Amino acid sequence: MPNFLKTPQKKADGTSKKVKPAKSRVKKAKPPKAKEKKTPKNKKAFIFLTAILVVAVTGSAAAITLLTLAKTGTSDENEPEAPAYYFSKKEELSSVTKVLGPRDFEKLDSLSSEQEESQTSGEAEPTNTGESYKYFHAADVSADLNSYKTYLEEEKNFIDVTKNSQEEKPSSHEEKLEIYQLAGPSADSGSYLCITLKEEEDGYTVTAYKGDQPWNMYIKEIWNQQKKELAEADESSQTSNTIEEAEKSVSSQEQQKLGLPEPTNSYQYIASPGIAKIDGINYYTVRTYKRQADSTLIYIATYLSDYSTGDVAFQYDEVTGEATPLP
Repeated sequence: MPNFLKTPQKKADGTSKKVKPAKSRVKKAKPPKAKEKKTPKNKKAFIFLTAILVVAVTGSAAAITLLTLAKTGTSDENEPEAPAYYFSKKEELSSVTKVLGPRDFEKLDSLSSEQEESQTSGEAEPTNTGESYKYFHAADVSADLNSYKTYLEEEKNFIDVTKNSQEEKPSSHEEKLEIYQLAGPSADSGSYLCITLKEEEDGYTVTAYKGDQPWNMYIKEIWNQQKKELAEADESSQTSNTIEEAEKSVSSQEQQKLGLPEPTNSYQYIASPGIAKIDGINYYTVRTYKRQADSTLIYIATYLSDYSTGDVAFQYDEVTGEATPLP
């Protein structure tokens, strides 16, 4: 087979043209692409549902918080305020919460006819149904009742008329519960104030109402009732001294003997219900009052007048029961 020789081409100027050897083209191998990991469809669904649940829970918590705050604000606004006084402020008779401090309470409905009957002494009917409050969660119910009773007796000149007010004998269950009935002067000259303190199974109640007769008349009627009972209990006792004579006997004493800062004729003397017995001798308890410019009476002291002779020999502390001999 004949050999063909490739003659080099000549340029126009007669020189031969160099022929470049053909380069072999080598394709560079491309690195394999990293395959993206595909998330399984069920995992995507789980993540999606989780996100929805988180949003829902967060939204619910926010809504509950807002509702709770709104409800709290509403309850504070609607929460009843404890009374500072019983009756009107004119009577200046501080309530349990004002005397003893904050207490959980609720205002009860008007007194029922049965309650009115049980809390009336029989001499005078209440002029209205009054007001009644129940107090809860007291640390010591008995301490509360006695502390408020002391306030009424020592600061507001009330007297304990519990025995006079209870016409029927209480049941065995009621005997275990404390109950006190007290009466005192009113700023209204035509009436008197009544307070009933009663222990309950889960707290205690305070009931306030007014009697429809002057305080002085009420005192004398109760005293006459007690005097009658005393006479029936001791028929053999011969008494020549009356309640009016006992008051007169105390008022006729010298100012120095009674220890009064002003002349004895500047005071008013009222025999209060109750008999004090010392060494077997019965005494009238005669209270001394000072009348103010507004006609109210301020309690000063109590003296004992001999039930039979009228002699005035003791000053008497009605709270402690202590009798101090007069000079």
